[in-house]
Amino acid sequence: HKKPGTQADDTALFAALDALVTAEKTLSTPIAWVRDDQGDFRFTRPLDIDGITQEGLFLFGRAVSILPDRDVTLGLRWADARARGGPFDRLDWKPIHIHNNKGLGPPALRHVLIEGTHRHPLADNAALAMGLTEAIRQNLPVAAPVEPEPGWRAFLAEAARCWNMPGLHDTPGPPWQYDLPTRPDTGTGEP
Repeated sequence: HKKPGTQADDTALFAALDALVTAEKTLSTPIAWVRDDQGDFRFTRPLDIDGITQEGLFLFGRAVSILPDRDVTLGLRWADARARGGPFDRLDWKPIHIHNNKGLGPPALRHVLIEGTHRHPLADNAALAMGLTEAIRQNLPVAAPVEPEPGWRAFLAEAARCWNMPGLHDTPGPPWQYDLPTRPDTGTGEP
């Protein structure tokens, strides 16, 4: 439920974040996927608007290392001096889990089971009765399907279009290993 007295804060936050979504953005530094503590792939890169790196604005990505060509998330994240923040618009490519909006969001999206690629748009989550701050805290509960199911390049094109980031189409995919080495045959019939 929405806390009293936060509507003005949420309205101001939505205006600020919506301006960041719609502004043309470029990467401040090239994307390089790195392994995290669990062995999966991640990156976080600051973003520029009009050639100026924006404090607290980032593009992030994460991918599961053992699931090539599946379950990749790209998103926009913000942080401010008051230690608030989080992802505020995100795309999930070929996720392994089905998403359910649980009765939230625009009427056409309520209770819809989304099995494929989908976007958690800022505007749909900002419109929730719980307010934008809580929606961000709850990891953007409302999503909309991206159809038809895109390949990697089409997924990047969708992200570039949604977030006004023309250079995003050059984003490299995670460095998945497609041909895992096999153990040598011991001649005993055991692996």
